[in-house]
Amino acid sequence: MGKHDARSSAAERGYDYQWQKARAAFLALPENQFCERCKARGILNAGHLRMDGSPQTNSKRMHLVVNHRIPHKGNKQLFWDRKNWEVACPDHHDIRIQQEESGKVRTGTDIDGRPLDSQHPWNKARSAN
Repeated sequence: MGKHDARSSAAERGYDYQWQKARAAFLALPENQFCERCKARGILNAGHLRMDGSPQTNSKRMHLVVNHRIPHKGNKQLFWDRKNWEVACPDHHDIRIQQEESGKVRTGTDIDGRPLDSQHPWNKARSAN
């Protein structure tokens, strides 16, 4: 079993007490009060909304997450590089970002996975109807 495979504990992957302190300090900064991806869509989500802007009803998902923009895969320098950190709501982190990292969704799509490019064949076919 590898050091950073799916069965490693969070602490073994670097998410230990030192990470928890750094994460809390990062989220306490005024510029880190909202999910970056929601904000880019015009939604100010401090963790109380789903990524579509509807109210979050699960109290265990009412928080913000610090995500590594580029997966660190055990690289400590990348892990601790704050330029590689982004604030995300749980929906963006657990759904959208995970889909992107697995290759199931590409950037340039809307929340439902539809291409944003009006010239994309999917959008051209829809506008022809």
